[in-house]
Amino acid sequence: MLKKLLIAMACSLILFTDGIAMAAKSPVDVQEVFTSAKTIEGDTFSYPKGIAEMRLYRIQVEVNGEIPLHSHPAPLTGHMEAGQLTLKKDSGKSQTFREGDSFVLASKTPPHTMGNTGNKTAAMWVSVASAEGVPTLIPAK
Repeated sequence: MLKKLLIAMACSLILFTDGIAMAAKSPVDVQEVFTSAKTIEGDTFSYPKGIAEMRLYRIQVEVNGEIPLHSHPAPLTGHMEAGQLTLKKDSGKSQTFREGDSFVLASKTPPHTMGNTGNKTAAMWVSVASAEGVPTLIPAK
């Protein structure tokens, strides 16, 4: 009886450790890239009222290219894939984002431009948590 119990325990241990080894060799690798509850200004944000809508954009900006002065009515997360973009506000303050950087902008973020100040094409992924009918970007007047 004791011999059967020891054999069962040994088999369980082998199966358990094989399970761990198999889990370590998983073909799926999930890595959290970025999370934030605040914008680049340190403000909290809220989502627009209405029927929820998620948006995903890949934006390329050529060297010296610039997205004109604008604001965002809904929060967005930006992630730099390549190159660099510099966000400039009317106040004269600026912030440069480079490959691998992530950030959050929202309705409290002052109007700004976003220009390629690097030496190669910049690529940025933008995910927007909005509502149907709410624009992603509002051009400044």
